[in-house]
Amino acid sequence: MKNNTWFITGASQGFGLGITKRLLEQGHQVAATTRNPEKLIAELGNHPNLLALKVDLGNQTEIDDAVAQTVKAFNGIDILLNNAGYGQLWTFEESTDKEIRDCFEVNLFGTMNVTRAVLPVMRRQKSGHIFTTSSVWGYVGVPYNSTYAAVKFATDGWTESLAHELKPLGITVSCIKPGGFRTNFLSPTSLILGTDSIADYQKDRQQWFDNLKAYDKQQDGDPDKYCDFIIKITKLNQPLPIHIFAGRDAYQYANDKIAAIQKDMDELKEICTNLHVEE
Repeated sequence: MKNNTWFITGASQGFGLGITKRLLEQGHQVAATTRNPEKLIAELGNHPNLLALKVDLGNQTEIDDAVAQTVKAFNGIDILLNNAGYGQLWTFEESTDKEIRDCFEVNLFGTMNVTRAVLPVMRRQKSGHIFTTSSVWGYVGVPYNSTYAAVKFATDGWTESLAHELKPLGITVSCIKPGGFRTNFLSPTSLILGTDSIADYQKDRQQWFDNLKAYDKQQDGDPDKYCDFIIKITKLNQPLPIHIFAGRDAYQYANDKIAAIQKDMDELKEICTNLHVEE
């Protein structure tokens, strides 16, 4: 897989910043997008292989301009890493329509818009790889995660279908589903909670969020290893799978879900598979 030039969204903190830093150290060219490119330059300096670009994922003009600047500077884009986004946790009934739509706008539609802008470049090249960042919570539903799960389940399904559409064009796609890593994901800068409150939910919700708060910075995953892992898999001499689970806990969640689905399928299999037209 050609991996010289990367286009990364959400590059000013967390995984995006860590991966960008490592890529530059290894000699790659990186177009790193963020709402605040000055912050990124302050972190990484004026590196000759760094193109720090201001991009609001809700602004298609900024997205298109960033892609055009990248092609002009680096003559193409080998890998798109859709990394930008934020978490949103609360009960569904207590979540407002605006909160839900805003989460979709950034996490899903922003990712789609960046991908759509990059695809003409990759089609001309007849090559490229796209990573979309989902979550193990985009494969397994848990309480108080209905909005974020809806967004990430949608990301997962969109990525899977997109992979089949692009394969004949020489473009490959993977959806990364990380488990828990010791990043700032659970901090106020990356996680939004609801504000509406219904008494019936309050006791159980409060207990769940107290447990989640205690989990912050105690997750199983090492962020440094994750950043190294993303770069490492682009250097493997083999095609990457569409679905990539990252972390021991992600594998455990996924295996439990697969077993639960199989159990559900087996439970009503006889009547569920007897719905066909009799010839």
